[in-house]
Amino acid sequence: MPVAQPLHPSHHKSLMHEAPNHFRTLAPRNGLHRGQSDNYSGLRPEAVKSNLLRGASADLSEFIWPKDQWPSVSHNDFHMAQELPTVDLSDLHHGSEESREATAKLLVKTFSEWGFVQVINHGVPTEVIEKMQNQARNFFDLPLEQKEKGVASSTSKHEGFGYGVESGFYYAGKPWIDRFQCRWSPVCEIREPVEKVFSPTDAEEFSTSIEDYNGRLDKLAMQILELTAQGLGLPSDTFIKPFNGTAGDCIARMNYYPPCPLSSLTLGLGAHTDPNLLTILSQCKVGGLQVCKNGTWISVKPKPDTLIINIGDTFEAWTNGRFCSVEHRAVVNESEARMSLVYFASPPSKSVIQIPEQLITAKHPLRFRPSFTWEEYKSHLFKRHVGGNGVKTSKEWLRLPAPTSHT
Repeated sequence: MPVAQPLHPSHHKSLMHEAPNHFRTLAPRNGLHRGQSDNYSGLRPEAVKSNLLRGASADLSEFIWPKDQWPSVSHNDFHMAQELPTVDLSDLHHGSEESREATAKLLVKTFSEWGFVQVINHGVPTEVIEKMQNQARNFFDLPLEQKEKGVASSTSKHEGFGYGVESGFYYAGKPWIDRFQCRWSPVCEIREPVEKVFSPTDAEEFSTSIEDYNGRLDKLAMQILELTAQGLGLPSDTFIKPFNGTAGDCIARMNYYPPCPLSSLTLGLGAHTDPNLLTILSQCKVGGLQVCKNGTWISVKPKPDTLIINIGDTFEAWTNGRFCSVEHRAVVNESEARMSLVYFASPPSKSVIQIPEQLITAKHPLRFRPSFTWEEYKSHLFKRHVGGNGVKTSKEWLRLPAPTSHT
């Protein structure tokens, strides 16, 4: 996968004059050379053990972003007048048809106005979420040399997966993030890299936990797709038909953000939209997710037993813009590590995604390609990113006229 591009050195130098004093005191005393991240002074152990420092400069200047992208809202500022809406999904399991219809319409309204929603009573047991979070924490607590056994080589069929992978997005600076990512479906490829990192017993426990967790998210994703179709007045199977009974093309990811001495100058992940269909996220007790609402960044307060679901570019196009794929980012802090578990759901690569005719009206004229495949969009994304284009321009492809092959 392509990697994030650092700023030009001259830009680093100019920004350092405006940086807080705590940044300028980071230079180590012992003549650090590139790649010797274990010798950084002034960094908490959680950061030193992370792959994100491999190859970094001694002054960490590549992590400084342009000033106009520095976070304006801290990770724990939850005092905005607006809060991310919460939808109770208990009607999925024991509600009447009328209450289910009301939930479906509320979900559609929230995805139309926010693109994000918090869900409770979602059917994923607390103990399953907590067990997966504990397993992820155990992974990131391992020594760096142990975690790096899970790095996929450039010649591996798993390239782009495993430990220490890049996001594939180009940002204006290097993100302060460490991660582990595996393909979940159509073929589960979690066990192979995990077995290189853990002992046989620990590998089995880790793999079983993530398979249980993501298996339940498969079911939740299908339920959300059925509910949103119902809420839009469409047949309930409209958005699940292309899956043909499978989980589609899905990725499981663990994100880890160590304490960061540059928290006012950098980001864990820059502003972006997700290209896929749906994203389901579980975050730990430390805040960091921020959603852009009408040009204002809002910090999402972590809540127990709550999952966060957001719309991706593919779903925005599939609904002809009725749902919105909105920008979000991850901010970091100086004192606490943050972790999130992310499930990216997409339809099977070659299945045709066709905008329902009911969603093309005089009030809502056609805005996106009437049909395309997830594989076509992924191919475009890869080409754009290799070419050095930014994360905010990728979904323009979806707004172009339909390819002749689908007309």
